[in-house]
Amino acid sequence: MSDLEASESGENSLELAILGSGSAFSAIGHNASYLLGGELLLDCGAPVTRLLGERNRPLDQVRSIAISHLHSDHFFHLPQLLSARTVRYPEAEPLRIIGPPGTTKALDALGRLAQGNHFWEYVRELGRPVVEDWVAGQSGNLGQFQVEAVAVEHSTVLSCFAFRVSGRGVVFGYSGDTTLCPGIRQLAASVDYLLCECTSMTEPAPIHLWRGEVEELMQASPATRFILTHLIGRAPVKGALLASDGLVLRLRPVARG
Repeated sequence: MSDLEASESGENSLELAILGSGSAFSAIGHNASYLLGGELLLDCGAPVTRLLGERNRPLDQVRSIAISHLHSDHFFHLPQLLSARTVRYPEAEPLRIIGPPGTTKALDALGRLAQGNHFWEYVRELGRPVVEDWVAGQSGNLGQFQVEAVAVEHSTVLSCFAFRVSGRGVVFGYSGDTTLCPGIRQLAASVDYLLCECTSMTEPAPIHLWRGEVEELMQASPATRFILTHLIGRAPVKGALLASDGLVLRLRPVARG
């Protein structure tokens, strides 16, 4: 893991800030949320408004959000983040949000439930968020990054994405929640770093990856650096780094043979 540093500084590198490293019902970490390059938020399940403030990262510096799927531990804090950003930074550029099919409708329904119709309309009118429903295989620029949505298998009733993100010479992957499916195998083999869920360390976990499957992915993609998250427990995994809330990493470009 020599290309990866736990550090707040460094040139020619990409910063990854772990806001929430726990699984949905874990007691060892906040729900899934990760800040890449200081501006791209991957998932929004953690209390992001508080955790970004603790790390001196203002909400107006978040420019884009990529939602992997619409389960609560990855999505439900989004109306609060939008509301706080709108109230505190009314002159900020509109936030761009991408997610799987159904994201636009689900965000509007959740925002109205959480904030009430009147205030949610105020947030939408003043904040002017740009919300896009993507389909698997779709790609585009989000700020400084090129992002591709990769289909993975997690829920039988929801479309679920992993993401391939390229920027600053680094190719970064985020698994979202997934089983050991073709999508995650292909993603693991094609990135320099994979932020990969590892929900269970001891036994198979329904609709999630567990340690044995993660180790299989690592063996199949030996050039990829693995960072394990979405944890319900902690145990050493040889060759991988375990995420923890508040950890900030510097990901350097990797020379792949």
